Amino acid sequence: MKKTELLDFLKRNKNFSLVWSSQILSCVTVNIVNFMMMTKIYERTGSSLAVSFLWVFYYIPAFFLGPFSGIFVDHWKKRNVLMYTNFLQSMTVLLFLLIGDKFYTVYPFVFLYSLIDEFYGPAQASSIPHLVKRNDLPMANSLFFVTGQGALLVGFGLSGPLMRLLGENNLIFLASFLLLAGGLSGYFLPKDEPERKKIENITRFWTELKLGYSYIANKRIVLYPLILSVFFGVILSSIGVSLPAIANQLFKIQVKDAGPLIIVPLGLGALSAISLITKLKQKYRKKSLMTFGLKIVLSDFLLLSLVLPFLGKYILVPGILLAFILGFGGLLIFIPNQTLLQENIPSKLRGRVFGTLGFATTVITLPVLLFSATLIDTAGISPFLFFAGMIVLIFLLFIKKAEDAVIAEKNGVINGNH
Repeated sequence: MKKTELLDFLKRNKNFSLVWSSQILSCVTVNIVNFMMMTKIYERTGSSLAVSFLWVFYYIPAFFLGPFSGIFVDHWKKRNVLMYTNFLQSMTVLLFLLIGDKFYTVYPFVFLYSLIDEFYGPAQASSIPHLVKRNDLPMANSLFFVTGQGALLVGFGLSGPLMRLLGENNLIFLASFLLLAGGLSGYFLPKDEPERKKIENITRFWTELKLGYSYIANKRIVLYPLILSVFFGVILSSIGVSLPAIANQLFKIQVKDAGPLIIVPLGLGALSAISLITKLKQKYRKKSLMTFGLKIVLSDFLLLSLVLPFLGKYILVPGILLAFILGFGGLLIFIPNQTLLQENIPSKLRGRVFGTLGFATTVITLPVLLFSATLIDTAGISPFLFFAGMIVLIFLLFIKKAEDAVIAEKNGVINGNH
């Protein structure tokens, strides 16, 4: 995306800049807070299982409320939801000042923050079509995607240095201020009216929800990429839980340094993959890129688990390089797979299918996180990374069988048409 294109887009859609600013501030803040709390818990306990409960409490609201929060948002003014959720989260972040040495009090505060976020997300997404010209919607969605990934790099990458520079309490005050600024961005949005629906629409909601599940189950060209997307999300979450142990046990660095020395190289690898895919997407099939990405990730996990621990004092540079390669391989899986889903799902069903994807990822992630953390605490980080590599190997074999099934489905459709 050229700079002039971005500036022209923002000029045409001035109100989008306010929602985008709110997203940037919210995403950066949540990643700063999550990294800070993850570091605090691991430094107090040395336990990956204790860290995993941070993510469990963060995911629980999505598990119970995620499928329904959009219905509530439809009955409220989007501008007010964007304002008040940010303001409430700003106050919630200040509660982290009360933690002290009682690290377990982190969990209910994280739960409360995530609970509020379940209303912020749908309000933000549903407000975009009202604030952006129709032809500019692809650009708006691209910016939101890039911002979400960039916020992870910025939040996790800067948290450790900021904790050293400002201290934990001052960083909490900064996070609260950023969320307050995000709420003020919502305040300047144009007023809107809620999209109130009659009560029978709740019944229709259940009918359409079942229709989405039925479509997924009967369409293998959608089902298999969806399974791979769930797997990808679970692996990412597991790496998040294992990050303190990777830093401390494998890289032999402090957890505070995991951002610049592990997360940033990971992100840079992903960005380089985006650039490469843009050049190769016409030359190679999506399945070929995904297979190549899975092979890279498999090799990376095996090197991390079987070779890196024996490098002694020379471990850091190869470790940073492997983090870069892991990000590169991961995006070679994610982007083609996501494109497959977008191309093969009818526009009228995309919301339901991607909603199902988010819900399924949450449901599967919770037990996997607890298992991964228990494995790390009992056996160490190397066996966990080797186990992750074996899961990748299974999916490498799965993708071949999935392709055969999809080809058979397409041939069946063609023969049926004849």
